Amino acid sequence: MEEAKDTHRDAEKEETEVPKGQIWFDKTFLLLALSILITGLIYTGWGLLELFR
Repeated sequence: MEEAKDTHRDAEKEETEVPKGQIWFDKTFLLLALSILITGLIYTGWGLLELFR
């Protein structure tokens, strides 16, 4: 009977733990800001590269 309680507690613990990747992907405004920042840096770098070539 104790083993059944322990497995139930383990199952509850596993359900409450949220993976770190999911935490990052749940922050939509952070992802939006990162995508705009990365895109802006790439296009700015590309433009500067074309100017100085």
